[in-house]
Amino acid sequence: MNISKIFIDRPIATSLMMLAIALFGMIAYRALPVSDLPNV
Repeated sequence: MNISKIFIDRPIATSLMMLAIALFGMIAYRALPVSDLPNV
């Protein structure tokens, strides 16, 4: 079975997986350390 066929046949699962990846990315981005005066 082709990988693209799986995603085309299951649009709801594809949308949920895309939402989960985006949510995980936003959480990971907010968890990055930020320094006011970084060492350059």
